[in-house]
Amino acid sequence: MQTATSPRYTLRPIAPPTPTDAPGSSTPQTPPPSLEHRLLCMILRQLTQELLEAIGIEAEGGNRRRATSHVRQIAMYVCHTAFALSMEEVAAAFGRERSTVGHACRMVEHRREDPGYDAFVATVERMASAVHLLVPRTAA
Repeated sequence: MQTATSPRYTLRPIAPPTPTDAPGSSTPQTPPPSLEHRLLCMILRQLTQELLEAIGIEAEGGNRRRATSHVRQIAMYVCHTAFALSMEEVAAAFGRERSTVGHACRMVEHRREDPGYDAFVATVERMASAVHLLVPRTAA
């Protein structure tokens, strides 16, 4: 049983992207994400997780991996749509490939045909707008 002083979760930072390009490769490396973008994406991922837990959907047992990827997909989608970040910027902020962000956006768009799922994502998008106002802007 959880007590009021012991949280059920821990805020885990998004792993920084690791360079995958070999030296001399013709593929350019993605520049590191801005502090603002990383912070926005970390907050949004945690917010999505907390909202799912608040409505009673928690990952248990074998479904934890799937639930974690669904949370990340929703967070990536909302970062791309609500914050108007490019897929490359979202990928860099999450430490993933651009194609992973594209896949996440397609999956969320497909699932939005379900009214309950659509309502949840719309709630995350509304909250993301408020978060965007709170995160300090970094100098470009």
